[in-house]
Amino acid sequence: MRADLTLAPVRDVAVQRARWPLVAGIGGPALLLALLLAVPVLNARLELLSVHMLLVLAAAAFTAVVTVWMGLVGVRQRNAEVILLSLAFGSLGLVYGVHGLATPEVGVMGHVGHSGMDMTGAAATSALDAEYGTATLPAAAQLGAMLAAAWLLLSSVPATNSVVRAVLTLRGWLPGVWVAALIGLGTMIFMPEVAGVLAPTGVPERLVILAVTVGLGLWAAARYWRSWRYTRFPLQLSVVYAGGWLALAQLVIVLNLAWTLSWWVYHVLLVGVSAALLTGLIAQYRDRDVPVGAAVRGLWNNDPDEVLAAGISAPVRALIAQVEAHDPYTAGHAHRVTLYALDLARALGCSPEALRVITQGGILHDLGKLDVPTGVLNHPGRLSGADWTLVRQHPSAGVERAQHLGLLPEELGVVRWHHERWDGAGYPDGLYGDQIPLLARILAVADVYDALTSERAYRQPWPATRANAYLQDEAGRAFDPRVVAAWLALHRTEPGLGTTPVLGESRPPLGASAAFGH
Repeated sequence: MRADLTLAPVRDVAVQRARWPLVAGIGGPALLLALLLAVPVLNARLELLSVHMLLVLAAAAFTAVVTVWMGLVGVRQRNAEVILLSLAFGSLGLVYGVHGLATPEVGVMGHVGHSGMDMTGAAATSALDAEYGTATLPAAAQLGAMLAAAWLLLSSVPATNSVVRAVLTLRGWLPGVWVAALIGLGTMIFMPEVAGVLAPTGVPERLVILAVTVGLGLWAAARYWRSWRYTRFPLQLSVVYAGGWLALAQLVIVLNLAWTLSWWVYHVLLVGVSAALLTGLIAQYRDRDVPVGAAVRGLWNNDPDEVLAAGISAPVRALIAQVEAHDPYTAGHAHRVTLYALDLARALGCSPEALRVITQGGILHDLGKLDVPTGVLNHPGRLSGADWTLVRQHPSAGVERAQHLGLLPEELGVVRWHHERWDGAGYPDGLYGDQIPLLARILAVADVYDALTSERAYRQPWPATRANAYLQDEAGRAFDPRVVAAWLALHRTEPGLGTTPVLGESRPPLGASAAFGH
């Protein structure tokens, strides 16, 4: 991944520090399982039937609730990664639910064997272990885990992927529907006539499901590890643990050592997968100075102004700081441009959803500048052909980076196309007119205004009147005339717009970086 190529040495140190806890977190359970399996006398049988049913059913109910909650958070925060991870979370509920309901003696199948004859005590346990414990139920657990692993992997794929885009078109109601589908699936697994189809019991089929699940889980973990090395997002690191634990859990269930200590370790691993995803999500959006309860409530905040003022996650703020450290002339630029774009989008009657799009796309619109050498960004004169080519690549480089942060296609469009021109002479794709999404056209005006009114390596900032005159002159060539007209009308009614304070820490009066064609 290209983003990995620009990691600073200090970040490599962080990778080394995270690697050993990761090795211990996944390797430790693996060694424990290996020991239990290698020394049968240690792998004692431990039947806690009632405790098992209550704990697993509670986990299933909790998982269903969190799936819907997490999915709605993803929708409100417009984060594809969180939406798809919620479906992985929910898929584990199939494992919990079927496991709990089928607990011998105390579950719904507790007194009825596969033949329909009433049985109790050891006879029931033995029959159910034979009919379900060694066959359908472990296979059902495999099926749920395989679905979870598939969603984990899909969540690591950028929203520009056609399959992910298709899934995300249903994002508003997908979490709830998926929970309902899993409940239906779990119910059908108890029907003998369909159980063999939904949850194959043959050894070859189960080995295939095992291989697929382990492969998907480890693939997802590897992809998230690569992303985390760049982003340092807690949620992404949590998926690395989740993928490893999910793979280990499947090895236990295939060995079918029900009610042994290794079987209980399997349960702990599955709970660990759920806990990792949930805690990773909370840590993603929680500032260290904010209590956990406030952080959870903040996940529901989707007001663009509040998100921009205080709701940007700590990892995203760190990324913005990295961009500003790479090019000091951009200090405060992302916040100012996003503020201007929000005001302009409101003036043009954009929907609340569009305002959230431009907030997230705007704050990260210059992320690709990390791939442009500092000497080129701050070159005090006209750029050479090769250097100008590098600069023109920063929108597409920004998309390459931003797509690993869970941004939806609309936000990625703002990042990619904010340097397109109305007359088609922009970059990187040469779009023109209405081919350029409205939000990208809005951000283009806000971006240029801030660039012109901010200090550069080769000139002093322009006054607001001169910058507005430039925008007016370029309307119909570089910019959408309607957007420029709305900007000028807004500026006339709000004369203080050009001096909107930078949010957060006070910064020196620097602004956008050199050139970028403006």
